[in-house]
Amino acid sequence: MKIDDNARLRTDGTIACSHCDHPLGASVGDPFANAIRRERPSRDAGPGVRAEPSHFTDRPIGLRQVFCPGCYVLLATEIAPTDEPSYRRWELQDQCLGDARQDI
Repeated sequence: MKIDDNARLRTDGTIACSHCDHPLGASVGDPFANAIRRERPSRDAGPGVRAEPSHFTDRPIGLRQVFCPGCYVLLATEIAPTDEPSYRRWELQDQCLGDARQDI
């Protein structure tokens, strides 16, 4: 089942890269558990991100990126507070998983 352009749900419940089929995670609760993570200053996101975060917030802000360890495709990017414990988390609802597994 296609999750997005870069990740898909395998019939065994694991998440894999859509480009090279490398396993990214063992569950939809933590789909990028095996991914390569990189954190940098938010200004490294490009010329459109010029403002100093301290002008707007007391929390440190950073650029977070997640890459496939098999083919190094960029899976996800976010600009978020660096003091948050981990990259954003998401999960598919159980009823969707049941339907998806039946469709595959």
